[in-house]
Amino acid sequence: MSQYDNTDSGAVFPPRDNHKMILQGKANNNGNESQMIVTMSTLPDGRKIMDVYEKTGTLFPNQKKTSDSAPDYTGPIGTRRIAAWKKTKDNLSYMSLSFSDKMEGKNNVEQQAQPIDDDIPF
Repeated sequence: MSQYDNTDSGAVFPPRDNHKMILQGKANNNGNESQMIVTMSTLPDGRKIMDVYEKTGTLFPNQKKTSDSAPDYTGPIGTRRIAAWKKTKDNLSYMSLSFSDKMEGKNNVEQQAQPIDDDIPF
């Protein structure tokens, strides 16, 4: 039996009810500037914890979507590209992700995209 290969893929879901973004800003870690987000959640035993996230990429609406199979969002993630498709399963909205190398010499969607509003995109 072959093993499932989930390389260059993923999924993201709405946060749990007890998982809230509480802080955001710039940070310098050993000379490297980055954008950071801090979230707070409650563990099943009642303890509160804070998680620290570092920005790694940006998603823009795919304004050149030519088919239903084309990604709904795309953008840069480090030196690579991320694509995202809006999905729903069992009344739960989420986004399916795919990562790939950037295509050289093409007009990438992220170069022509407009900013999106702050609402959850589904």
